[in-house]
Amino acid sequence: MDARVRAILPRLRAACEAGFGENLLGAYAHGSLALGGFRWAASDIDLLVVVSAPPGLESKMAFVRALLALEADCPPKGLEMSVVLAEACAHPSHPAPFELHGSPMHWPRFREDLAGACAAMQGEDPDLAAHFAVAREAGIALCGPAARMVFAPVPREMVFASVWQDVASAPESIHSDPVYTILNLCRTLAFARDGRMRSKAAGGAWGEENVPEFAPLIRAARRAYERGEPFAADGAACAAFAEAMLGRIEREWEEKNGAH
Repeated sequence: MDARVRAILPRLRAACEAGFGENLLGAYAHGSLALGGFRWAASDIDLLVVVSAPPGLESKMAFVRALLALEADCPPKGLEMSVVLAEACAHPSHPAPFELHGSPMHWPRFREDLAGACAAMQGEDPDLAAHFAVAREAGIALCGPAARMVFAPVPREMVFASVWQDVASAPESIHSDPVYTILNLCRTLAFARDGRMRSKAAGGAWGEENVPEFAPLIRAARRAYERGEPFAADGAACAAFAEAMLGRIEREWEEKNGAH
């Protein structure tokens, strides 16, 4: 594990404890950090905070204050967190409810109006089913019980619905964020085929081997993600890749599982 991440994880745990006290059941790193694909320059830190009962506004504010104090020491892509009830983890749904959510796009709002943002940032998130599945499989417990004791198995069709909604906009996002979109499409096709959750890096490696006609494009995205190399690809080639991969993902899933 990156030494900078190793240094910040205890501080994240302390932020959780300061905010939620005895209501805190556990805190779990997921995403690329848990799946082994973390790159300081290209990855964010993903955190699920599990509480026993709905937290009050003061608890939420104390937690976010502590997180904002850590922002400068986070990787360039920042920190993304969701606070969820233990009940939601034990009985997964799609989209799943959350009590509080924050990411780099939200932190400025929290800085401007902490109470208002903490009160408003509650609802349902279609990404959470996939996050719960990764946490159960590989989550790193900062505190609390082992992840498998907190997160129930997530039905495969629920995970697919979660990851599908993330890639459905690929024809647009591949132009604004090509590296992420290319690698995400690869790992989604891999999941449709074998049901395994992968990091973006592992998804790209799988794609190079299993989608050979697009291997040069996938390899370029992997190198940009893993090594920080510049990514330059023809827009038409990217668009063709996105359309082809979405079609394959749908066909692969339907052949093995029926329509989603």
